[in-house]
Amino acid sequence: MPLTLRRARRISFQLGLVACAAVLSACGGGDGPELKVGAFSVNAPLGNPVMFSKNGVPSPLKPFQLTVGYGSTAFHDAADFRNVVYTASDRGPNLDCSASAAAPIGIADFCGNLNAQGQFVADPEGKVFPVPGFAPSIYKFQLDVEGEGMKPRLLATIPLKDALGNPITGLSNDLPDRPADMTKLSATDKVMSNTEFGYGADGKRLPFNQSALDIENMVRAPDGSFWLVEEYAPSVIHASADGRILERIVPADSGLTNPITGKSMSVCDALKKGTAATPAAGYPITCALPAILSLRALNRGFENLAISKDGKTLYFAVQSPLANPTKAAYNASRNARLFTASVKSDGSFDKVTGEYVYLLDKPETFIKDASTKQNDVKLSEMSLTPKGQLIQLERISKTTKLYRVDLSGATNILGTVWDSMARQPSLEQQTDLAAAGIKPVGKTLVFNTDTDAPNAITKIEGVTFLDEEYMLLINDNDFGIAGDPTVFNILKATQQVMK
Repeated sequence: MPLTLRRARRISFQLGLVACAAVLSACGGGDGPELKVGAFSVNAPLGNPVMFSKNGVPSPLKPFQLTVGYGSTAFHDAADFRNVVYTASDRGPNLDCSASAAAPIGIADFCGNLNAQGQFVADPEGKVFPVPGFAPSIYKFQLDVEGEGMKPRLLATIPLKDALGNPITGLSNDLPDRPADMTKLSATDKVMSNTEFGYGADGKRLPFNQSALDIENMVRAPDGSFWLVEEYAPSVIHASADGRILERIVPADSGLTNPITGKSMSVCDALKKGTAATPAAGYPITCALPAILSLRALNRGFENLAISKDGKTLYFAVQSPLANPTKAAYNASRNARLFTASVKSDGSFDKVTGEYVYLLDKPETFIKDASTKQNDVKLSEMSLTPKGQLIQLERISKTTKLYRVDLSGATNILGTVWDSMARQPSLEQQTDLAAAGIKPVGKTLVFNTDTDAPNAITKIEGVTFLDEEYMLLINDNDFGIAGDPTVFNILKATQQVMK
């Protein structure tokens, strides 16, 4: 190489180092800037205060100020400096119709509609979406030292968009009803809804939307695109770097017709083709997940996602056991399903490659929560350590545990009788996995907030490793409905988790 060219390249390299030092988030690699242990809050207002009203009559309570919910997940890209982290929101602010008499709504029987006789029928199972136009989004933060602590600084907001570039919402999908008991399939048996009716701040019904997503977890692929999972279908989503949805992978068509309603039970068809009242999703739908996943309990779809360092393998899990064959089975079961999937060389989804049983802890072991309800226990996040170890976050609300997960000796049940809706007793009803010929994934407790971080934040839904020393926890603040901010909790715990 000529001397002048070699010198020019050396100068260019030196200038690049200066640029990296000036803009810390622009260049990756290395330990990067200083981090401090502690809990650091963000409390950004979401629009103007919301005034609830019913039939034009305002609530007796004052308008309520929502805040942005940044913390449904956390992901650190090893290509970035250690003070850069990605997070994501869920579907947006929502409240249970059953609690409408309390703050912040303050109006009893807020949700409902007139029946054929013109009588008002309350809908306690519905959801109030006070900001129905909210777009589930990915956020990029930089954690900067400020005084004795740190300040999370928002670098970018990436709203999720349909194929035409229009921001999507988090409103309910129109999904088919199912029999309340999959063992009782006749026209006289009970039906169970697989979705929720939505209502605005004025108490009026909101339309279903097949493009809408209830995002709960996100990772960034090596090519800069994003993988996400959500609760409605449930689904795995691939989005471009600017948030455009490239593909939504949902449960395959089971081929079953609901004998009570006479209608198809296909989540795949409902999203891909639309329904009588709701147009199809505005982006590609691929029906490639096991069909049995359409039996997820309401609001208990996918809330876990991790990606291998090479970007070729996805790991994801259902938040709770399926409602298979009934909601009662979901309430009592400890058998959650964890999946692996391969990614094609072009970065797109390939296929599901594995399905394993993750045995949930009993509720009594989450000491601060003092619960006896098995369905209080949830899987809320996955992450990979700097060594590539798979970490599963298992929690109730006040107590959070991190388990190192080993799939190597576990039974792969993909495509077996346990994926059949006709198999009874179902996987969710098994109380002796060994007798059923199933070995669950190995799990080793490596971190417990009860003992390792008693002052840690609660309702933790995100965990990521900033480097080989610092770990980050983040909470879902439910958009400030209970007055909580989003908190970035930095701990020196990576070495402990990797042991």
